[in-house]
Amino acid sequence: MNRLKIEPVVEERIKIYVDDSPQGVSIRFVGDIDMEDPSIILDPLFDKIHEGVIKLGVKEVSADFKELNFLNSSGIKGVAKWIMKLSEVDDDNKYVIKIIHNKDITWQVTSLPTLTFLVPGAVQVE
Repeated sequence: MNRLKIEPVVEERIKIYVDDSPQGVSIRFVGDIDMEDPSIILDPLFDKIHEGVIKLGVKEVSADFKELNFLNSSGIKGVAKWIMKLSEVDDDNKYVIKIIHNKDITWQVTSLPTLTFLVPGAVQVE
């Protein structure tokens, strides 16, 4: 179990794992997010992560999308909504989101780097 006490999300085509990492917390996405309304899964997960990270004073969350083959526009909106929460956090509680992507998957190369513009300085893509 991770320090945030968040269980893995296991659905038909998607698995999302939350683990501790030396830098803070790691989220790993495996499969496809192509359901009509992924906010049913993503919003509660990102809310728990956001609240837990602030409560524990974690300064870095890595979001590993390398094994996510597809993320529809509604899913990207869910990730963007989570990132936008950082604009409301005071400086003492801020954390960085490091997005790890697969350069061989077109949607990741075209979509994920644009998320860095939502809250300047809060998101890094590698």
